[in-house]
Order: sequence, then structure tokens, then C-alpha cells
Amino acid sequence: MEKLLGRLSIWLCCLCAVLAIITRVMTAFGLPAAIFQSRMNPIDYHTFMDGVLLFTMLSLVAACFSYVNRNGA
Repeated sequence: MEKLLGRLSIWLCCLCAVLAIITRVMTAFGLPAAIFQSRMNPIDYHTFMDGVLLFTMLSLVAACFSYVNRNGA
């Protein structure tokens, strides 16, 4: 189960990174990131970077948990 969680979190991390880059490029060219609008708070570059950090940490925790279970530390 932890291997699946690790793989899924890595892919979600990559997706958030791509969306962060797209949002940052759109902002650099002065285009509004209209495809990433929400009703409450605006979804911007920092939101996706928070997702990158979250999913990176989740994949590291899953890898550590898998290592500990395998080696019986």
C-alpha cells in the first residue's frame, strides 16, 4: 500500500509542478490564469507550489515507512 501511495504522490507532485510552471509563465506574460479561478480564493503559483511540497513530503514518508517495514528497524 505504501508503494502505491508513494507512486501516486510522486505523480501528483509532478502534476502540481507543471501547473505551477504554467501559472508562473502566464503571470510573467501578463495573462490572467483564468482557467485556475475559484469562487473563494484565487488559485495561483503559490497554491501549486504548496501542493508540490505536500506531495513530495508524502512520497518521502511513504518511502521511509516502506523501508522500515521491509527491514524491521
